[in-house]
Amino acid sequence: MAQAAAKYGEQAPMATVCCNACRTCVTSNVLALATGAIAGAGLGIARLARRLVASTH
Repeated sequence: MAQAAAKYGEQAPMATVCCNACRTCVTSNVLALATGAIAGAGLGIARLARRLVASTH
């Protein structure tokens, strides 16, 4: 058990750096996807509004 704890202790700083990097990458990707989805929905709503306004004239 002590050997396993010592080996994990050697790798712990590296694991923290890796996990933080992955978390940052995933967060930025999720934010980019959310921004794209919101922009796409906004464009869709704008097109629908234009069609509705054009059909009433």
